Parts: sequence; structure tokens; C-alpha cells
Amino acid sequence: MPRITFPELTITFPDMKYLDSNYKKRILLDIDGVICEYDFPKLVKNFFGVDISSQMIFAYDLADVLGVAPILINKMFHEQVWGKPNFIKDSIDVLKEWKSKGYVLIIYSNRVKYMKEGGLARWLVDWQIPFDYITDGMGSYDFHIDDSPSKLMGTDSTVKLLFNQPWNKQCHNIQNKLQRVYDWNEIKRII
Repeated sequence: MPRITFPELTITFPDMKYLDSNYKKRILLDIDGVICEYDFPKLVKNFFGVDISSQMIFAYDLADVLGVAPILINKMFHEQVWGKPNFIKDSIDVLKEWKSKGYVLIIYSNRVKYMKEGGLARWLVDWQIPFDYITDGMGSYDFHIDDSPSKLMGTDSTVKLLFNQPWNKQCHNIQNKLQRVYDWNEIKRII
């Protein structure tokens, strides 16, 4: 099992198959677009010097939206992910409530490619975002909450909650496996 140690805490990342089955609910969570939001038009303006509106973001992949190489998007995000989060309304309160009920909160985020697991764990702790594990999405989950339809469909999750964002509004959901949600109070009611 990988282990990361900081002076005030130690985080162990177990294989998901070893999780105790006595937990009430196993919830897989994305960060950006679900727990935290970014002002993507502002990021694009600051990095590329181009004005876009949020309505112009028609797809999850900003490289496709802007017509640029993915490496440039990676560089833009690398500069942004370490900053102070702008939490989506009620996200942290709901996560704290779930944590107090014994739900297992598992982070599945593209931030790992910019921050690595240790950096992401440190960032989550620093900003007091409740979590139990960081994973690559392998394993089985009761719920998965994400703003990316393809990430949702790539996991073994009983309930797949698509957090509504401008870039996923055109998702056709042809297999009817995604349930669109609009805010954290709705997510809380479902879970």
C-alpha cells in the first residue's frame, strides 16, 4: 500500500478491494466542477489572452473547445490547481455530514496528473475537504458524482450522478445511465 507521511498526518492509499464492506456508502467524487468551481472564462483570458463566455464551453475537454494542444491546457491547469478553492454551494457541508455518518468519500480527480497523490492529499487537508481515499476510479462504488460523462461511464458505480455544467449540457445520455443533478441539496436527497 502506498503511504504518504506529513509531519502531522499519515495517509495510506489501500487497494480498493481491501475496503471494509461494513461502510454505509462508498461515494466516488470528482473535485473540479463538482466540489469546486473555476471561472473558466477568466482562466482562458489570463492564460491565452482570449475572451470567451461560459456558454462557449460546449465540451468537457477544453483543448477541443479552444482548438489548442492538450499540453497547453495542462500547463494552464497546472498553474491553477494549487490555489484557493472556490467551493460550490453546500458541497463541503454535505461532505462533512456524510463523513460524520461513516460514508466513505473517495476522490477521483484529474488533479492527480498535476499534483500527484501526495500533493492532492496535502491540498485536500489544507483546505479541509473531507475525504478518505484517492483512487484511479478502479473498484466498485455505490455512487459516483462527476461533471464528466465519460468518467462516470468508465467506473463501476451503481448510481452515476452527472453534475450539471455548461460543458456537459449537450450530453445525450443514450444509455440512460446518467442522472443529471443541479446542486448539492439534490445530491444529498438522492444519496
